[in-house]
Amino acid sequence: MTQFFKPLLPLSAAVILAACSNATSTNDQSSKTDRAGADIGLLQEGGQSVKSFTTPEGFKRGDKLVAYEGPGWESDKVGYRIYLDGRNALDIFGKRTAPIVLSTVGRGDDYHAMADWGMDILKVGNSLGAGGFGVFDNGEVRQIGDAASYQAEILADDMDKAVLRVTHNKSETCGGDVSGTYTINAGERLTHIDISGDCALPYAAGLIIHDGTSSLVSGGSSGWQYKARYGDQSLVPDGLGLALFYRGEDVSAVSADADDDYIVFKTDRSPRYVTGAAWVQEDGGIQSQAEFLTWLQATQAKLNATAK
Repeated sequence: MTQFFKPLLPLSAAVILAACSNATSTNDQSSKTDRAGADIGLLQEGGQSVKSFTTPEGFKRGDKLVAYEGPGWESDKVGYRIYLDGRNALDIFGKRTAPIVLSTVGRGDDYHAMADWGMDILKVGNSLGAGGFGVFDNGEVRQIGDAASYQAEILADDMDKAVLRVTHNKSETCGGDVSGTYTINAGERLTHIDISGDCALPYAAGLIIHDGTSSLVSGGSSGWQYKARYGDQSLVPDGLGLALFYRGEDVSAVSADADDDYIVFKTDRSPRYVTGAAWVQEDGGIQSQAEFLTWLQATQAKLNATAK
């Protein structure tokens, strides 16, 4: 029988093929459009992004220690930042482009002015902003208040997911340490929020109420529900939708006060909820209240379908 042998590649050819294969894999990753990232930029270090930061003794609100006043996280669709102080409110970076940008923002630029990538698009004031958490006290929601110090930590930061934790050490309102963990996935508008730490008052989460916006509620009492607002509430101004998703079993009240549309969590639960934002200038984004409502309902259905 005649035997046929497959000729071996010369070593140089094999090396070239392997290199091409690795380059293709690297290029596939770098060209991926669905992305996530986190940033803590230390201004006293020239804006260098670090993995963790704790405010020093004597820190006060308004000290320019961290870029855009706190840590940030983003996907290819939207960015968030949280005030690293007693406000604990969430703000929104509207994104017009997909690439991860926050590690370049707040380093001498005016992030309240429109750039190619987008800008800060929400006025927070005394509210909880775009789904931050505070406490329920004397019939209204208020910001959580001062603590001995504040710590921000990036727990995960890759192209698929970013996870960041903010801890209020010795919170004056709660009487102990309080932490919020914030998770965003590539390709999503949502931030998943987990609160840990006992508090003397019930925790609450809220959305700022701007004049001229419409309230949208799912109205159910069990499973994942939503409370949202839509209208020309961005700083541009133009269309922006804000949403809270929560499990009906976890809350004791769903209402509003002068500053916030809010939910109040039961004191025997570890609060877990989801916030989201949709800006009209997002690439391929939601263009109307009707489209935003469709997205709310689809997101609610997805959360219920994947509920544990």
